[in-house]
Amino acid sequence: MIMKKEQFCQKVREQELSMYRYALGILRNSADAEDAVGETVLRAYDHLKQLKDPACFRSWIMSILVNVTKNILSGRKRLELPGDMNQYEQGTCGEKNELWYAVMELPHDFRHAVILYYYEGFRTREIAQMLEISEGTVKSRLNRARQKLKTALEGLY
Repeated sequence: MIMKKEQFCQKVREQELSMYRYALGILRNSADAEDAVGETVLRAYDHLKQLKDPACFRSWIMSILVNVTKNILSGRKRLELPGDMNQYEQGTCGEKNELWYAVMELPHDFRHAVILYYYEGFRTREIAQMLEISEGTVKSRLNRARQKLKTALEGLY
């Protein structure tokens, strides 16, 4: 059964913040993040017939977003950390802000895994499918990212 336009719009609204947070975390530029989310919505709507189970909408649209962000990154040589990221951070507590910025400093592959797992709540199996890597690789990246974050944050507390 194909999802109706109204259902699609509602599902997109429900995922809008998650999609933007992910795109901003990966692209580290608000204009590119907005473009990525917009492109993702357009692609998802164009390929809505491919969504077999509406219950899987969240992981389906995030998979599209992962590919869109990869395409944007492939056309770019250098990433800049924007000054307006604080409005999308995970809370107002200084600890959480420092953690968010530490995550933004992780290598690209680790950032993908950390944002999808810890901020967006996807399971390692779902992340593996989205990133088109093995589940073991996802677990390894999460482990290495935790080690890097621990080292980066040790001096702060």
